[in-house]
Amino acid sequence: MAISIWNQQLVKICGIGQATPLNPVTFQQISNHLTSDCHKLFLAVAWYTGERPEAILSMDVKHVYEDVQKRKPRDTVLYPLFNRKDKQTREVPSNWALKLMLGAYEAPESGFLFPSLYRTDKHLSRQAIDKAFRRALKKAGLQNKGFSLYSARRGFITRLNEQGLDIKVIQRLTGHKSINSLIRYIDVTEDQLKNAIANF
Repeated sequence: MAISIWNQQLVKICGIGQATPLNPVTFQQISNHLTSDCHKLFLAVAWYTGERPEAILSMDVKHVYEDVQKRKPRDTVLYPLFNRKDKQTREVPSNWALKLMLGAYEAPESGFLFPSLYRTDKHLSRQAIDKAFRRALKKAGLQNKGFSLYSARRGFITRLNEQGLDIKVIQRLTGHKSINSLIRYIDVTEDQLKNAIANF
């Protein structure tokens, strides 16, 4: 099994295959090495909502705040259909830890939650967040492990599965149209395989 996991990481490193999912430890390691509050919040939103990077980058402040000036987060994070790949609106209950980060974050009064540093009418670019993510990976000693911006999404879905939630509940939370598409994101660990046999 260790060989197959290594092979999965290798094909991702070579530019093909799926991203290695984050887990609570790797999420925290990477977050600790992100130097900007903006970049830290981006990773947290990805980790706690499991959304695609592009949809997160194009979020408006009103999609996460009930009252922006008071920094009061919404009870759900809203992803409007026009920001999402599948053109379906998605709402995810806000995790308490994400709410704390949103409450401390110096968000713009209006517009994009993650604005570009150079143009107020644009959001932070995929390239910019990817560079910050790669720098943090290197500092954390996690480069060449198959991690990418999609690792948080895969980690979110894998964690839900590990909690034993019904696949229909996971599908509702992730917004996948088909279960077959959803299953591709679920990573099976060695411990899960061992436990399955031990409890047989």
